[in-house]
Amino acid sequence: MLARQLLRHRPRLTTVTRLSHPVPRSIARFVSTETQNKSSSNGTAVASFAAGLASAALMCWYSSRSRRTPGPAKSASISDEEDVGIPDLNELGLSDKITYTPTPTSEAVTHQLNEHAFSLLGGGKLVTRYYGTQLASNSPCEDAFIHGSFSNPSDRNEEDWLTWGVFDGHCGWQLSNLLTKQLIPFVRRALDNAKPKKSQQLSEEDVHKALKSAFTTLDDALVKSALATIESDLPFAEKARRLEAAYAGSCALLTLLDPQSRNLTVASTGDCRAVLGQKTADGKWVASDLSTDCTGANPDEIARIKAQFPDEPDVVKHGRIWGMQPSRTFGDGMWKWTAQLKQTLRDRYNGLSLPSAARYGGYKEGPYLTAEPLVTTTKIPESEPSFLVLATDGLWDTMSSAQAVELVGRWVEWRERGKGKLVKPPTKDFGETILGHRGQCRYEEQKTTVQDDNVAVHLVRNGLGGGDEQMVRGALTFRYPNSRDIRDDITVQVVFFAPAKGQ
Repeated sequence: MLARQLLRHRPRLTTVTRLSHPVPRSIARFVSTETQNKSSSNGTAVASFAAGLASAALMCWYSSRSRRTPGPAKSASISDEEDVGIPDLNELGLSDKITYTPTPTSEAVTHQLNEHAFSLLGGGKLVTRYYGTQLASNSPCEDAFIHGSFSNPSDRNEEDWLTWGVFDGHCGWQLSNLLTKQLIPFVRRALDNAKPKKSQQLSEEDVHKALKSAFTTLDDALVKSALATIESDLPFAEKARRLEAAYAGSCALLTLLDPQSRNLTVASTGDCRAVLGQKTADGKWVASDLSTDCTGANPDEIARIKAQFPDEPDVVKHGRIWGMQPSRTFGDGMWKWTAQLKQTLRDRYNGLSLPSAARYGGYKEGPYLTAEPLVTTTKIPESEPSFLVLATDGLWDTMSSAQAVELVGRWVEWRERGKGKLVKPPTKDFGETILGHRGQCRYEEQKTTVQDDNVAVHLVRNGLGGGDEQMVRGALTFRYPNSRDIRDDITVQVVFFAPAKGQ
């Protein structure tokens, strides 16, 4: 979430790389942000560099420790020849000028946009291929994602179901990261429990109920367990580990595809979005939203919350629920716990000071947010090609659903022509580059470019400025925390569907 849209969390001083760049030939059984394997040469180089850096850091630690800690004997594993010695700062030279870190070149921009991109064959008749990428603004990135398959919940002998999900964390990365490992097991258990006794087939209603149950059960396990956690005999560190995920929050968008029925079910908690692009008979691409943004700006959500808290007239103000933009989230315990529990957590367990009591004086007990998702089911079109775009709000801050579908359509046509000449704007003169209060990253049709092999990267590039290279370079020059004021973490997945056989 952008800083102007959501509350800032305490800055972190470490950068954690949580992604990789897989290029497998066939679909992985199940992949998440945390479990992708590096298979490209770039991934090998990064791993080698990280290993070398870790070794150097360890050596420096041993060396400094031996100098600081007196003792009769050194460790048998460390010899005098291995002592790196005191760093020689003469190597920095003499100067009265500042040398800055180089700005990204056009080649560096392309590399950064593709650093975490992936593309996989669908592994079946319905899904031809899908693509994905992620571009961080936070450090570490607060977005996360999953994609893969799991056994058909109605009949394990039938074709596997496919799933794609994106998670937009806020107030930390801990919960979005947790969802990549915990949400699918909860969903699979709920689907198994929802299976009718007489019939082996799950109805749309069964699937909807299962998803709502899985989301709310997982959130209850995270949030409602807080009091039992602090009253338990667990060590303090274990209590803190269990609480930190509930201090953070995350929006979640999960899609389930049954290849046999062609049913695509979408469960949405928060403001990530799923959009279906469908090619019509006249060759045009039409966009259909498969999810609803659940925020304090949504009239239906405003009405629901005000009806739930009729004696709190300011509960929803300026598009926020006591300062929080999304109205449905995982975690965010400080918007769900009682006042007494929150104070205990703040006093004794480093609980967040959000929402501010000074700023939101009318805040009472809540819970003001829920993890129950809005669920829809759509049948994938049989007569014409179609595709799914699912992304965190970092992409939707830069373009509309219709613009995203139009951009994917242009990419498809470019690929059909054999990826010939790159499509670039007719001019390079776009005027002064402005990024700040007066201008943020935004897709503009006159700046459209088509040049990336990965369609998810294609969407991200155009959302940052497209063919306006100075705008894109400028957007990527700003690093955390400055980048947060002009762009959010962006995670995108694009899935292509084939028409039914014979169409």
